[in-house]
Amino acid sequence: MGAFLIRNNGNIVVTMRLTLEPKRDACIINLVKNAPKGALAGLMRKAICAGISSKVSAFEENREGEKYVP
Repeated sequence: MGAFLIRNNGNIVVTMRLTLEPKRDACIINLVKNAPKGALAGLMRKAICAGISSKVSAFEENREGEKYVP
């Protein structure tokens, strides 16, 4: 589970570890590798809000067959 901090100005800072698999997460890996210096957080926010791929389902199965619920 990630951690978060709420700043005095109301901004929420989220810290998390994200493991990416080359085949499944190629679009995210590409985004991370090619992000200009200082732009990764903004690009990730945009990708999370807008979606990075139409192939992703809201309910993905993990390795044990359990469902992730957003």
